Amino acid sequence: MKNITLLIIILFLVSCKDKSLSEIKKENNYSTFKKQTSPNGKYEIYSFCQLGTFAFSSDFCGTTIIEKGEPFSENKGYKINGRINSWRNDTLIINRFDNTLNQPKDTITRISFEKYKDLNLKIFNYGAMNSSGMKKYSFNDLNLNEKGICLKNIERIMGEDIGEYKCFAFGSFEIINSKDSLKEIIVETINKSMNFTFTNPDGTYSRNLPEISILNLHFKPTKKMKPLQKV
Repeated sequence: MKNITLLIIILFLVSCKDKSLSEIKKENNYSTFKKQTSPNGKYEIYSFCQLGTFAFSSDFCGTTIIEKGEPFSENKGYKINGRINSWRNDTLIINRFDNTLNQPKDTITRISFEKYKDLNLKIFNYGAMNSSGMKKYSFNDLNLNEKGICLKNIERIMGEDIGEYKCFAFGSFEIINSKDSLKEIIVETINKSMNFTFTNPDGTYSRNLPEISILNLHFKPTKKMKPLQKV
């Protein structure tokens, strides 16, 4: 179990107990500020979002890799320009979207590779993201192994049935703790289809268009569980 614990690389919501990170979040007016550590322990990956200044302006978000021990700054390190998908050994897998497009032209995933010092990055390149959604589930047990986390006895609350047992790779899920218990686990997934419907300016509809969606799966425990702690 000690070896498994050492491999736990999970994305955490910043807790108010972690004063330095909370101060950074407050000083920069971030709506979200998260941190995780690379499996080799050499790098820290920060993901942050700042709400748009005006009602109809876009949020400003970013993810950057900084060598461990270096103070956080948006202008330091290596900018990922994407969202963390998961870890595969010493490789960080990234989802990247084409923000120059209003709508995706297709649902093809194009793969590219980048490198920051001795850290490998595998990039899944998508067209524009044009939809998002959320689904809710419950579970009553979990297991950690060398690849990630597995949830047991899953039941559907809102969304289709996904089975009673699901596993997720490190980096792909976010742990949210309350003061003395595990509150929920959130998994971000990418869905692709040709089912998007676009409303044209004249009120007509264009159907069966490419759809690239970010779907958040919320898993809540049905019994009290201890908080999952950082390594």
